[in-house]
Amino acid sequence: MTDTTQPVKKPRGRNGGRTVGAKNTVTSENILKEIALQTGRPFPRLLAEGYHASIIACDVNARLQYEKLILSKVIADKHTMDVTSGGQSLVNSFNFTRSELPEWQTPQLKIINATSK
Repeated sequence: MTDTTQPVKKPRGRNGGRTVGAKNTVTSENILKEIALQTGRPFPRLLAEGYHASIIACDVNARLQYEKLILSKVIADKHTMDVTSGGQSLVNSFNFTRSELPEWQTPQLKIINATSK
């Protein structure tokens, strides 16, 4: 027996199949809350425990993966902090009120006789 019904084409383009006004119900915040509820410990603690266990087990590959994950988060946080500083961290926030070494501006050179008598 053959099925003669045509498959329904999904809309492409702007909405891509989602109804207008649909909201994303799966968020990273919800996932982290659910992990904490299921395990009884927050995700950062589980991450730290896994990293510690990889060090104890001498599992170099797992340790490198944990370090990449942790460092990427630290770098992302640092990048966000630099972006939100409004460029103030890139400009000197101090002014010199006077020159530090005035003798370097107008040196008083002396001629030394290098010939011996």
